[in-house]
Amino acid sequence: MEESLFIRELGIKSPMLKVLDFLMDNESFDYSKTDIAVGTELSRATLFKAWPKLEALDLITATRTVGRAKMYRLNKQNPIVKKLMELDDSISEYFAQKHCSNNPGARSVSAIINPSQGLIKDKVDYENDSPNKRDRHEELLLA
Repeated sequence: MEESLFIRELGIKSPMLKVLDFLMDNESFDYSKTDIAVGTELSRATLFKAWPKLEALDLITATRTVGRAKMYRLNKQNPIVKKLMELDDSISEYFAQKHCSNNPGARSVSAIINPSQGLIKDKVDYENDSPNKRDRHEELLLA
């Protein structure tokens, strides 16, 4: 597994941080401890040493049981996790901006991902439009 930008730039290789990074990168899914050990390239022994601290800080949460395996995911309600996710996003955005500034022909990252562009609002508005209005909108886009 290639080291993530988050881990590489922070320069910290703690097992806890590797687990959190793995779960942040794969936040849509839940994983067994074995899956997490494989995904983070940690031995099971190392993972099991870090696990009690992850649970004590409520950074992870159990989601379900599949057979005998308990599944876990990142606890996105935890304020520490929220801040770590913001930091991960900021690091990614910083290096994307840096990449764009070093490549004069590249489009500005903020032009693509800037929340003030209202992309989410436009999508919600589009979904809430009547079918006739959506058809008209699609005709305009295709023209």
